[in-house]
Amino acid sequence: MTGFSVVPLQIFSLAGMAISVFSFAFVLYLAVRRMVFGPEAEGLFTLFGIAFFLLGIALLGIGLLGEYIGRIYEQVRQRPRYLIEAVLEAEEAAGQATGARRPVQSVG
Repeated sequence: MTGFSVVPLQIFSLAGMAISVFSFAFVLYLAVRRMVFGPEAEGLFTLFGIAFFLLGIALLGIGLLGEYIGRIYEQVRQRPRYLIEAVLEAEEAAGQATGARRPVQSVG
């Protein structure tokens, strides 16, 4: 496995965005609920909502940083998979490839 893909990094970015959006919506829901019904459970769920929001932001940052590193890696890697150092028996290989035959030498 010598391949490299930026797809897992993109998945981290998407997961971070999704967690941030859902936790932000959860915090808004808790804020509206607090205004309507009053305080409850001494802010434990609000703390969880804020913690998940910050966790999502951290995942998003890690995914973006990884995306940049992955793109830099792809640009640096613009090279052939292997290099040919020398071609051995080039004349014979060229003759066989074209179907040409070598002249027969007479013994004399």
